[in-house]
Parts: sequence; structure tokens; C-alpha cells
Amino acid sequence: MRFITADHIFNGEKLLDAGSVLVLENNGTISDILREGTIENNRVEKSAGWLCPGFINIHAHLELSHLKDKIPQQTGLAGFGEKIISIRPGFKNEEIREAMQQADAFMFNEGIVACGDICNTADSLKMKEGSSIHYHSFIELLALNPDRANDMLTAGKYLFDQFENAQLSCSLAPHAAYSSSKKLIAAIAQFNIARDLPASIHNQESEEENKFFNGEPSAFHNLYRFLNMDISWFLAPGCSSLMHYTDALSTQQTILIHNTFTSSADLNFMNTENIYFGFCPNANIYIENQLPDFKIFESYKTKITLGTDSLASNYKLSLIDEANVVLKNSNFTVEEVLRFMTLNGARALKLPEHFGKISIGKTAGLNLLQIKNNQINFTKRIC
Repeated sequence: MRFITADHIFNGEKLLDAGSVLVLENNGTISDILREGTIENNRVEKSAGWLCPGFINIHAHLELSHLKDKIPQQTGLAGFGEKIISIRPGFKNEEIREAMQQADAFMFNEGIVACGDICNTADSLKMKEGSSIHYHSFIELLALNPDRANDMLTAGKYLFDQFENAQLSCSLAPHAAYSSSKKLIAAIAQFNIARDLPASIHNQESEEENKFFNGEPSAFHNLYRFLNMDISWFLAPGCSSLMHYTDALSTQQTILIHNTFTSSADLNFMNTENIYFGFCPNANIYIENQLPDFKIFESYKTKITLGTDSLASNYKLSLIDEANVVLKNSNFTVEEVLRFMTLNGARALKLPEHFGKISIGKTAGLNLLQIKNNQINFTKRIC
């Protein structure tokens, strides 16, 4: 048993009263929260800085970890997709596995306790079985042609069953509106709703996505030509991509990832009751050199989460780095951003109840931080 305190303790939702002491069991469970003075001073571990729950990385692609430093910056999203498709097959399985293991270890050492990870294959399954991080695997499905929706759903269920049989948390997820038909998005939603599972979708990561759905010439037309795929049958609906597919989500809890080119009109159009927003700002800079308009999301502070995206589009999988970009480019406070990294992320992923918040009976993990000049520095993971 340990007694731990710091200058500030943020519980995932708010700061605890000054002088609070966490009683930490050997397995990391918070068994009590006491006041200073109720136990001997020499038994209390006092740290300078802030304590907070373990971090929740809402969005990663561990399968792409071996592509670190392989793709140039600011290619634009469609160009980035071309690069991924071109070079992804040229690596040995052992290289892929080793890169995933290194990424997993790095995240753990950076205070990340849970992660929403995009999966196109079962490559990460064995690694996740032995990981100290709790993963929710989003089995990602792509098929713009609605005639292929049923076949893709069948393939997705097969991969879903592999993860579920290994007792790993998982659900189905469409890739993006420009690569997953509205029919497929709706079918995935019904699958997840029946099982009370969350989904994610890459949303408006590029201006080209909205052009594609508005019927304008778009880099995604070039991408489909690169893939030798005839999409002459596709009829643009004449609205933003989000306006096009939002009703297909139904009541499914969905994390919209990126939102770099989401507008206030998009937000006003949709029902956000079951929606969370996942920001991955360093990836947005890496690919498009553009950040979301954080100002329009200021009324959704309980729905914002943070992710790292992949090492193909980021230098490292550090949620602290993502948080600091948001703090530099928005009006959000440190406490609000810490909530994005903890409680909001846990709720968005529908994680077991012990994640995301420091409270009695929970094993949320515990990180020590230093905060200076409105920036967060990670000191260490305590448990």
C-alpha cells in the first residue's frame, strides 16, 4: 500500500481538494482518498506537479508502425494514401511485429493505459494479448461501391471473431466516407448497436473529401485512378461528407476522427448526442499542414478526445505532444485538455468503468506531470 499526493490531483473531471492523499493498493487500485494529516507524514509520497489518470489514446494504427519516417510530409491525404498503398506490402512480418511491439512499449512508458487501434488485419492480435495496454480494436472496412457492402461486412465479421475469440475488445468501423459507402456505414452501425459497441470513422481529414462529395474535381478522383478503380457510377450528393452519412450512424456511439475541415454548419446539421470528436493534430500537420478549427468545438468539451494516429504520419505516439499542440492553438484550458486525454477518451471507447478517472475502487493508472507556460510535460508513470 502506498500513500501518494502532489501539488495538484486532477481526477479526470476536476481537481481534487488541496491536501488530498491517494491510497494506492499494490495492484494499482485506489482504495481510499484521505486528507493530509490523517496519516503520518513520513508515509506519504509527495511529488511536485500534477497527478492525473492514465491516458487514453483514442486513435492509432499500430499496423503502420513500421512505416515511421517512410512517407514525406504534406503530401495531402490522397497523396499520403497512395504512398501507404505503394510501400505497405514491402516489409517482412517480423519487421511489422517488432515495430508494433516497440510502439506498444513506447505508449506504455508515455502513460497511455488504453488505446483505440485501427486494424485491417490480425497482425496485432498476438501483441495485444500480451500487452499491458488495454486495446479496443476497430476492425476497419472499406468499400465505396454499395454493391460490395455485404461482402465487406462478412469479411469484417470474420476478423472481428478472431479478436473476440482472443477475448480482445473490438468492433467494426468504416474507414471514411470517401472509401466506405453509406450502405456499408449503416450496416456497420447496426452490427455495433446490437452489441453496444463504439465505432470510429476518419472524418473530413482533407478539404478534398468535401470537394469529392460536392461534385468538384478532387484528389480522391486521382486516388481512384491510381487504384485503377472505375467510380464513374458515383453520384456526388452535393453536400459535405459528414452531412451525407451522418444519418447512417443511427444511435451508434461514434468517434469522428480528425475533423480538420469540419464546419460549424456540419455540427449544427447533425445530432451529436452519440458523437465524440477525436483530434490527432500532429498527423494533421504532417499530412495536410492544417489544424481543425478548435473554436467551433468549444461547446463540446465533454465530447472531445485525443489520439496520436500512426507512426506513418507522426514522429512518436505521445498523447502529451498532441495535447500541447491543442493548448497552443486553442482556448481550451489545461484541465479541459487533461479531461480530453482521460475521462472523455474512456467514455468514447466505452472502456471498462475503472479507466479514465481517479476514484475509490478504480485502477485508472496514475501519471505525474509538470505544467509550465500552458504546456504539459510528462514526468513519469506511477502505476
